[in-house]
Amino acid sequence: MIALARWVCSAILLYAASLQIALELRKLQGHELNLDLTLLFVGALLYMVAMFLFATYWRRVASSMGGGSSRLEAQRAYFASQLGKYIPGKAWVILIRCALLDNQTTPTPVIIASTFYETLAMMAAGSVLALATLLGVGNARPVMLVLASGLTIGLLLAVLPPVFGRLTTWVAHSFQKEGFPIATITYRTWFQAFHYCIPGWIAAGMSLLAIAGSLGISMFSFAGFLLACGSIALAMAGGFAVVIVPAGLGVREWVMMQSLGPSIGTSNAVLIAILARITHVSVELFVGGCLYLFGKRRTSK
Repeated sequence: MIALARWVCSAILLYAASLQIALELRKLQGHELNLDLTLLFVGALLYMVAMFLFATYWRRVASSMGGGSSRLEAQRAYFASQLGKYIPGKAWVILIRCALLDNQTTPTPVIIASTFYETLAMMAAGSVLALATLLGVGNARPVMLVLASGLTIGLLLAVLPPVFGRLTTWVAHSFQKEGFPIATITYRTWFQAFHYCIPGWIAAGMSLLAIAGSLGISMFSFAGFLLACGSIALAMAGGFAVVIVPAGLGVREWVMMQSLGPSIGTSNAVLIAILARITHVSVELFVGGCLYLFGKRRTSK
């Protein structure tokens, strides 16, 4: 029954992610695109690097809370769980990680708490970077600066060790009664969010630069670099904040349109946002599937 449930879950995830790609492809109809596939491939690789950095930070958080997963196990669970974003109800991300990690080495409460903290810390680091870079560009729309400021303040407060510790105690109280204490988040773990996630967001920004270049839209300048980093970070943080929308569908594209539009034009911003969505979902599908099959093969030996 467990194996059947996993296959059904996998089928749902693949369908949701594939539907996401199909919806974005439809938006490109009517546009003549001459894609530079080399730059598009570079963009996909850079996004993969960003995800590996975020996954590494999640493993660090889980380890600080008492988890003991291997690098391969953590990367596999992280990439596979990203597909859960495309199904309404963001709890799917947690459920997938719980299913793919060994609960003997990483208890379920640790998986849940570490997932929440990693996500909040990653988005907090992204919001800080977005605010700094958009201010550095100098022509950001006021609504984008307000959004970046609000997310920065709210998320930074949420991931402060004393604040998150109280939230964890409140949410996981029933788990702790069952004998699964969760280690307190330290400032070292909080600082590591910037150590891993800022480079991750920079890699995601460089991915956006390469994707724009593949469309023939040149953003290869220092200002373009700042804009790309700030835009992708704010778009993903904003999409995360709207919890009722799977994977920030529509929200992410709107933020990118608003942040990139003043510099490269609204139509170009829309094209970049759509192609970035398709590329990122494809990377998550491919890498998640490869890691899942590789991990399963190693387990069966």
